Order: sequence, then C-alpha cells, then structure tokens
Amino acid sequence: SDYGHNTEPSFPAKDLEPKTVKVGDQSRVYIPKVELTPKGPKVFVSRTDRNLVKRLMENAIPELHEGVIEIVGIARDPGDRSKICVASHNPKVDPVGACLGRNGSRIKDVIEALGGEKIDIYKHSEDPVELIKNALQPAKVSDVVIDVKEKSAIAIVPDDQLSRAIGKKGQNARLAVQSSGWKIDIKSTADAVIQGLQE
Repeated sequence: SDYGHNTEPSFPAKDLEPKTVKVGDQSRVYIPKVELTPKGPKVFVSRTDRNLVKRLMENAIPELHEGVIEIVGIARDPGDRSKICVASHNPKVDPVGACLGRNGSRIKDVIEALGGEKIDIYKHSEDPVELIKNALQPAKVSDVVIDVKEKSAIAIVPDDQLSRAIGKKGQNARLAVQSSGWKIDIKSTADAVIQGLQE
C-alpha cells in the first residue's frame, strides 16, 4: 500500500491472519489508529480487525453504505470465518439477500478480499427466540428457552444437529454468542428431555 510521504506503517504479527501474507502481495487493511511521531505519522494497519469485514461489506453493498440495512453484530475468526447479524430499516428489503447479492455476487468480492474467509450472514430479530435460531445457522434449532434478565438462552437442537450447532472447536456457537450478544447454551433433545427442559 502507498501510505504517503513520511508515513510509517506498523503491521504487528497479531494483526495478520494465520495464513501467510507474502511480500509484494496486495492486501486490503483496516487502520485502527494513527500515531504522530517525530518522524511523521505512524499508521497501524490490521487484517484481523472485525471492522475490516464491515468496511469491505459497506464498499460492496450499496444498501449498507446508504444505511438501508445495518450490521447489528459481527464476530470473526480471522482468516477462517465471520458471522454477521444484519437488520433492515425497510420492510421491503431483505438484509441477508442484499448482502449476498444475485448468486452471491456481492459477498463474493468481500470473501476474495479476505483471502477466502467464510462469511455467515443471518437476520436480526427483536424476538430473542428467532434471533438465536438465526444465529446458530446452519444448524436447525427446535426450541429456545430464554432468560431475558440474564440475556441468556438454552438452544435445544435435534440430536443429529448438535455437532453442527456447536461447530468445529466450538466455533459456530462462539461466533453466534459474540455476534448476537446473547449467552447461548446448546443442548441436544435427548439431554433436554433428561433435564426436564423438554417433554
């Protein structure tokens, strides 16, 4: 990147994805901060900041840029997967469809800029049951027990959906929690019956 005259870029190792970025590669970066030093501005750049995903999406999706839809929550395992909760301010606009574009054309550009990072997009809901069901996609959730005061929930999933709901190394569950803002405990139907949560 060209940072301009007398500008020192700082690219800490923690701000690189696990996949190697080679010298000479062109990369999109997010600038979390700029410090003024005696030698001139020092620009900190990051490939791992979740705001990089947000800015790339705003560039690719006009409805996001215009404020017709908004990103309500975002969680990220840099270089691997992001999970994004989106809402629409216009009932005629489907926020997930707007982000994906025809045949996934819009989100494809974002995925390419992130080096192939997978992106799960789900619809926000004011109904916490619906929100948690959406957040745990692609797993199918059969029931949700809500504790509004604690902002926590127990999601009950069919036995064959348990591993999908939790995800590899707990990734799906963790990203669902981070992007929705709700604590989510996942139980299989069999465990829920034993614990008296379901008949």
